[in-house]
Amino acid sequence: MRSAGWFARCMTAFVVVCMLVPLLVVIAASFNDSSEVVFPPKGFSLKWYANVFERERFLKSFQFSLLLAVIATLLSLAIGLLCAIALVRYSFTGRDAVSTFLNSPLMVPQVVLGMALLILLSQVGLVSSLLGLGLLHVILTLPYTVRVLSAALVRFPVSLEEAAVIHGANRLSAFMLVTIPCIKPGLVAAAIFAFVTSFDNFTASQFLVWDRTTLPVEIFAYAVTETDPTVCAISTLLIIATIVVVVFAERSVGLETVTE
Repeated sequence: MRSAGWFARCMTAFVVVCMLVPLLVVIAASFNDSSEVVFPPKGFSLKWYANVFERERFLKSFQFSLLLAVIATLLSLAIGLLCAIALVRYSFTGRDAVSTFLNSPLMVPQVVLGMALLILLSQVGLVSSLLGLGLLHVILTLPYTVRVLSAALVRFPVSLEEAAVIHGANRLSAFMLVTIPCIKPGLVAAAIFAFVTSFDNFTASQFLVWDRTTLPVEIFAYAVTETDPTVCAISTLLIIATIVVVVFAERSVGLETVTE
């Protein structure tokens, strides 16, 4: 047992190192004074961070990605909550098939999903629109919200909601005032998963962007033509933003309750 525990700790440390080292290399390279991405960095400079904010396409694509991720997250939370209630609280014919269908975007390659939606939207004239791209991102994020909120509802004792109904509250009020606060950690976790999935998506989104591109697509386009550390700088900013989100989750509902 001691040998197994020692091996498990070593493997955990190895995985953590493998995850952190690439991030540290990217962060270090972002301060490089050279016009090429090299490690270890040659000199120290913040000019690549200035280049991020001076490049208008980065700023516009960031704003567009942020708007798209917020819209997709809100829609995915609303739809996912309704689907989770139906799957957890009601028994009906084909429930397993519905659950499988809702989780199918996780099993279908995103290249196939993006191409299929491109063909479909081109038939109805929505291929170059926020509506079409938003539909894609809702499809991509919905499995995460359904799974997380279903788990939260399974753990929630329905008797608490029924007690509120017995004491005079209607079903909707009981759900909003009792159930929603109790599953708040699940809502936060689902929102984080949905937002990150939408904001970072590149593979499927590249099929539906037009003159207004998302930030991941714009970063890829820049990396194809340029070799300077600007991409490292913007990646570092995204890493910092991710840390801020994790800290916010820890302060608001507790990281353990969000990830349980």
